[in-house]
Amino acid sequence: MSALADLLIWTGVAVMTMTSVRLLIARDVHDRLHFVGPGSALAAPLVIAGMAVAPGVWTSAHDVLKILVIGALLFVTGPAAVVATARAVRGENGGDDG
Repeated sequence: MSALADLLIWTGVAVMTMTSVRLLIARDVHDRLHFVGPGSALAAPLVIAGMAVAPGVWTSAHDVLKILVIGALLFVTGPAAVVATARAVRGENGGDDG
């Protein structure tokens, strides 16, 4: 693989590893959600971008476009999913919305 592909993939793996270790240490639900955010919003898109630029992995530009759309969707929806989960937990524990 190319150096750029290796860098992107291993950076994504490092981010996910750090967030996973921090997730094991966290005790509060909101702390866990805070630590899981970079995994969904940053690590997965980095790995996908690395796969997209890797030479010889994809057979056509259509394949690369599909994987980039998946990465963009993860990048955009990851933080929204964390916020929605936090709001659901807060509502479940009796928090007020006003």
